[in-house]
Amino acid sequence: MLRLAYAAALCLLLLLAGGSITASAARPLALGFAEDALLSPNSSSRATRFDEIAALGGGIARVSVRWSEVAPAVRPASFRAADPGSPGYSFGALDATIRDAAARRIRVLLTIVSAPRWAEGAGRPGGAPRGAWRPSPAALRDFATATARRYSGGYPDPARQGAVLPRVRYWQVWNEPNLSLYLSPQWERRGGRLDLESPRIYRGMLNAAYAGVKSAGRDNVVVGAGTAPYGEPFPGGSKVMPVRFLRSLLCLEGRRLRAVRCPRPARLDAISHHPYAVRGPRNRALNADDATIPDVHKLVRVVRAAVRKRRVLPRRRKRIWVTEVSWDSRPPDPRGVPAATHARWLQESFFLLWRQGVDTIMWFQVRDQPPRPSYAETFQSGVLRAGGGRKPAARAFRFPFVVNRGRRGRPVAWGRAPSGGTVTIERRRGGAWRAQRSFGVRRSATFLLALRPARDGVYRARLGRDTSLTWRLR
Repeated sequence: MLRLAYAAALCLLLLLAGGSITASAARPLALGFAEDALLSPNSSSRATRFDEIAALGGGIARVSVRWSEVAPAVRPASFRAADPGSPGYSFGALDATIRDAAARRIRVLLTIVSAPRWAEGAGRPGGAPRGAWRPSPAALRDFATATARRYSGGYPDPARQGAVLPRVRYWQVWNEPNLSLYLSPQWERRGGRLDLESPRIYRGMLNAAYAGVKSAGRDNVVVGAGTAPYGEPFPGGSKVMPVRFLRSLLCLEGRRLRAVRCPRPARLDAISHHPYAVRGPRNRALNADDATIPDVHKLVRVVRAAVRKRRVLPRRRKRIWVTEVSWDSRPPDPRGVPAATHARWLQESFFLLWRQGVDTIMWFQVRDQPPRPSYAETFQSGVLRAGGGRKPAARAFRFPFVVNRGRRGRPVAWGRAPSGGTVTIERRRGGAWRAQRSFGVRRSATFLLALRPARDGVYRARLGRDTSLTWRLR
């Protein structure tokens, strides 16, 4: 599938090779960040992080709202869960985050996670993670309804007389439901056998939240929870392989994706995955049902089959999102990848994911976390250092640029423009940069074009004062 998609794109380029090739020849790609600090109670810190996202060219931010922290710990008798103004709800911190994003024209993907204790299922084992045990679909529908109505674009802002709270259009239901850390149980023993339970639980949750979110706006976009990249190849564990999870969620079976009985098919507008890789971006997963960066096409194949076979609704094309991906860098993490490699892997991963049909990618995170208590227990994956200084990855994020071999070894350049204007692709020769191709683009446009034949070389893209990192083609 990867080769066919890439070949189709190259064929388009070759057909256009006689004239000018502009960014309109390539599919768009939205970039943003998944960032824990966006819900910080420190207004200055939160505003700074949004400013950094905007300066880096990020157009969307993933914000995780903990249902258990917004809803009351003990449900009052008068509590109306579908009413965003019901006493007991604490939306103040989330309101502030949504306002900060809107002030900078950054779209928000709001991810609902962690059920309150009263919304979990019966029989919760003592060792089950909090907020993960069989969340009630009915309670989740009510919370999704309340939250989507609050951020429908017409709800009065309680902090600003005469104003309304900004709208949130993008909604994600849960996080990594193929891990027991976020959704339990993963397996259920029935009689003498173990049955895969988490996709069935999650399908009920997803459909309930879908109904709640859509009740506030039919054009709201509901994104499935990003699946974790690795699972266990045996039943009964705490991690289910993501391709297997998606097959079961969408009522498909086996490698040939045979449709099975599905009284209430899953409802969503996009699927999502977290394709973290142990090594570089071209490193494939060892197990067939795991999925790292170059394996996302496996999930694409499943969801496309589900659309054809009426096992996912509405019956139309589903978008493909990546709502987390990254590596830690060295410095500062002694176990991370070198900073230059970190930057190269970032832009190469963006290209590889885009090539497989992904249209939205969120890097985790904007800044490194302070190493407290240690590097091993924190994330050093930001494009900025903990103090705000830029890593090479910041430039790669703002202006990603990759050159690969196309048909007959001809160099093909891919990238995403940081602003509107004229992009010039340059190749270094004799110590100087020589222009290869120039073309006009709009801000954030993605481009893909064939270059002059060359055995090897060092390339870069330039747009006004912005230049990409260099890319060596061998």
